[in-house]
Amino acid sequence: MKKILPALLFSLTFLLGGEISVSISEDLVNEYLNLIGNHQIVTGKKDNQATWTIKNPRVKFQYGKAVFLTTILFKKRKTDIKKDIKRNIDVKYNSRKNTLALVIMDSLIKMERRGNVLGKIDLGSIYQSGLIFPGPKPINDSFKLKTKEGRVKIHINIRDSYIYFEKDVIRLALELEYK
Repeated sequence: MKKILPALLFSLTFLLGGEISVSISEDLVNEYLNLIGNHQIVTGKKDNQATWTIKNPRVKFQYGKAVFLTTILFKKRKTDIKKDIKRNIDVKYNSRKNTLALVIMDSLIKMERRGNVLGKIDLGSIYQSGLIFPGPKPINDSFKLKTKEGRVKIHINIRDSYIYFEKDVIRLALELEYK
């Protein structure tokens, strides 16, 4: 009886399911952004070129939200504009590919003077490819287990997914059930 009770409790916990998650730390994302570092992009035709300088890109993860921060310098002829950028980050989970993407919202930055748009740059096209991470979904959707009655096939189903914005971390959790 003493040996059966722990085995029964373990089996029930396993069969009732639970949660599996992956966490992405603010430090990890900032390490990627530091690796890219400050850089310049030249746009436009040769006689009408603009130089965009992106400085100090970084993220800040807080309870309830994540933010992308940077400073952009724009130079075109005699025009110099400095703009501090703060954009929200959304999290998209692709269950088919099992990937988690951090998406910079409103990533198109416009530089304007007196109502005229002097240039545009898309931060998403620069940083987006490195902001995709593997998800927590189990590799197998079922497994077989030997019992006294023979082999039993157990299926792993995903009930729901949850995204948590916490201090210094974003966490994606999948609620699993076993049938």
